[in-house]
Amino acid sequence: MNLRKHLYFAIVNLRGQALGAHYKRFLREAREGIAPETTRKLLIRLLTHCQQSVPYYAQIMKERGESYKEDPEEYLRSFPILTKELIRNNFDALKSSDLPKRKWYFNTSGGSTGEPARFIQDWDYAARAGAIKLLFSKFAADKEIGESEIVFWGAERDITGSKNRLAAQFMTALANTTILSVFRLEPEMIRDYIRILNKKKPRLITGYASSMHEMARAAERSNLYVDPQHAIITSAGTLYPFMRETVERVFQCKIYDRYGSREVGDIACERPGHEGYWVAPWGNYLEIVDEHNNRVTDGTRGEILVTSLSNYSMPLIRYQIGDRGVLSPSSKENSQILAEILGRTYDVFINRTGSAIEAGYFMPLLYFRDWIAKYQVVQKSPACILFRIVRSAASFSQTELDDISVGAKKIMHDNYCEVLFEFVDEIPTCNSGKFRFIMSEVQH
Repeated sequence: MNLRKHLYFAIVNLRGQALGAHYKRFLREAREGIAPETTRKLLIRLLTHCQQSVPYYAQIMKERGESYKEDPEEYLRSFPILTKELIRNNFDALKSSDLPKRKWYFNTSGGSTGEPARFIQDWDYAARAGAIKLLFSKFAADKEIGESEIVFWGAERDITGSKNRLAAQFMTALANTTILSVFRLEPEMIRDYIRILNKKKPRLITGYASSMHEMARAAERSNLYVDPQHAIITSAGTLYPFMRETVERVFQCKIYDRYGSREVGDIACERPGHEGYWVAPWGNYLEIVDEHNNRVTDGTRGEILVTSLSNYSMPLIRYQIGDRGVLSPSSKENSQILAEILGRTYDVFINRTGSAIEAGYFMPLLYFRDWIAKYQVVQKSPACILFRIVRSAASFSQTELDDISVGAKKIMHDNYCEVLFEFVDEIPTCNSGKFRFIMSEVQH
């Protein structure tokens, strides 16, 4: 009997959050079969609430009637896209009129785009979002609360979800979770973290994709022995194929990538034996749109819009989360599948003709070059690409730089594109501890 799990759920329940009940129901439905009407019913319920209690959406729906009760997915097509600027400008109108009856709190987006936004969530949303997080851990590692987990993270509030430090520390200890900071990964710190992993042998490791990759590379360079681990969940950044290959090789276990944000919680996660990222149907509904904000057919790349199905205090409908992806054509009525997550929208490069370039194409140019310890590809202008490189001890030739330059020009479809190389001692991470391999300084 897992006493930690039962005690954890009991304490959370006393605080007014039905985390355990939601988790048990989601797990049962996922195993026995999710009802085809699940997302549709949740959308209708959300839109009904918005019509009755949220001034911003009530005005929008007044002009559109009540056809959402028949086809809510189609109804959403006519809604405006919700941006961070719109949230700031319509903050009060986006709040539910029954907010005083709810246990609510403020949260903010990560601010990785340079424009963080403040929004409101409530305890019921937090319980549902927490249950989905637990469900993803169950799928990836067959892990329950109380079984050991080591979390490599930057923002502690993302893990504890509490401003009460002592209470948060108690609940984290009860859950048998160890949080290790990745704000600045120094070599000695990485050695200490590897020793902790070898000693604790956790059921699950969770961490930033970039941080897990950095630790794996450091362990490999220094010939640090890493015991085979059970499972890893990566999040908070794009997990590129070369990163997955390195981390799985060093830690000798499978990675399951997870996708989500502070604004809407965990959205989707990879599962053993399945292709793509499974979208939890109780949490969010996704759309993919083109540059004109028109919904594209499944299998087509575009910008991800998210509708949160559980945040009634400040509903986020068709929220522009800032990422690009592809919905799988194999998505079914009872579950959406993200075939790909392509990275941040603002990291798409734009060439001189105005064409969008998938910045991830630059990364293979730097594969298998032992003289590169770390790198960052930066678009300085539509006709200028900068490769910022931290060198290893290995040597390189001008021919290799020329090869990279030629490849970059081909990717940009511009033979006159300027390609620069900057050799530095260090490339800093973001304030949260995440590392950006790709970065554009061009206004789209």
